[in-house]
Amino acid sequence: MSNPHSSFNQTDSSDPGIEKNIRESVDILKNVMESRFNRLSQANRRLKRKIFDLYTIFELSRRLNSVLDLEVLLSGMLSALMEELKIENISVFLRRDHQQDELSCFKLKNKEPDNSDPNAAVQTCNNIEEYRISLTGRLSRLLLSEKEPLFLKEIQNHLPENDDEIKTLHKLDCKLVVPLISRDKLVGILSFGPKRMDQRITDGDLEFISVLAGQLTVSVENALLYENQKRINSELRDTQKQLIQSEKLAATGQFSASLAHEINNPLGIIKNYLQILSESIEGNSANQYNLGAIKEEVDRIARIVKSFLDFSRPAKEEMSFLNLIEIIKQVIFLVNQEFLSRDIKITADLSESLPRVLGSEDQLKQVFLNLLVNSRDFMPYGGEISIRAREVKDKVEIEFSDTGCGIPEDNLNRIFDPFFTTKTDGRGTGLGLWICYGIIQRHGGSIQAKRKKQGTSFTLSLPKG
Repeated sequence: MSNPHSSFNQTDSSDPGIEKNIRESVDILKNVMESRFNRLSQANRRLKRKIFDLYTIFELSRRLNSVLDLEVLLSGMLSALMEELKIENISVFLRRDHQQDELSCFKLKNKEPDNSDPNAAVQTCNNIEEYRISLTGRLSRLLLSEKEPLFLKEIQNHLPENDDEIKTLHKLDCKLVVPLISRDKLVGILSFGPKRMDQRITDGDLEFISVLAGQLTVSVENALLYENQKRINSELRDTQKQLIQSEKLAATGQFSASLAHEINNPLGIIKNYLQILSESIEGNSANQYNLGAIKEEVDRIARIVKSFLDFSRPAKEEMSFLNLIEIIKQVIFLVNQEFLSRDIKITADLSESLPRVLGSEDQLKQVFLNLLVNSRDFMPYGGEISIRAREVKDKVEIEFSDTGCGIPEDNLNRIFDPFFTTKTDGRGTGLGLWICYGIIQRHGGSIQAKRKKQGTSFTLSLPKG
């Protein structure tokens, strides 16, 4: 008896149509499985990339939140972005001065040069602060309206090609601009250069940049607030120092006024008796020489007393609008010959458009002359004194710099105190800078000393008339 199943199988397997249908079904199933497998693999890779990006963002955010130094913050962030996205160069624009409506290039990072490739030129910027973007300009308005990263080509569709800010972006080899926005205000701008190996910036890159830009905005704001707080604290300390100095000067002035009157009377009597003694002694005797020495010291005491009186009760002098350039030139002419004989050269950089100041010509001449003489005494072997006058906001600044031995850092806080002097040969009474300080204070200005690499500089700040 034959097996019906065997007969069926032989018939089925020998039918070419059925075999073809099976192969086609298998191929279709294989293609469907491969397609689904590929989609799952791509989704898996995207998921892994997203997890990696989120982890990277988390790590960077954690590091950002712990840094308040703006320089350190931006240096680390730009380096991390360059490494993560394989970017050739990246720069950040921030507001340097809150009184100005513009962003300037604060930091620029370039790919490390490949010394083995002579054609691997890296863009450099000697003065990156020159690159500026107006907060009220077309680019800033565009970024605030879009609130998302824009490619340079997209920006060029909205701005004319000859726009200065487009030219700035070209100079930085910018391909992508990312706004840093907080509370509908533009805090800063990131400029991304091209990717390495001519790769393109992907949608995943844009998503990564957008998320991280939000974190960076918060961190930059915190760092700017910290920088601003440091500046306010520094200004407060300077103000406190000035108040302390003013109180010391006021107390010294009150004390010196009464003390000077008490000293003047016996001093006058001593001088009279010295004159009588001098007339009664022969001209060439040793006693005459001794009396001369005593008389010189008494005269020195008289000058010190007069300085105290001049400071505590300055002469009432009519204030007028002064041309500081002419006053400085007159003082230079007065001392120039003597200084040249000591091998000391005076140079002046004076802007002809310098505004006038309201003040006393004689008193300001006294200040300028005192500063020049002070520099001279610290340059026994010659040197150079440079004078520079310029307008700074609502002030006029005059800087006197010398190439002398300089004032030790420890003494900078004491040089305006009465009787403090670093001159060891008896040339100084320690009252010159004290008097200068008082004169400038009465003119509503300030005077500061700073030690330089070679020498000392004094900067006077006077309000414009």
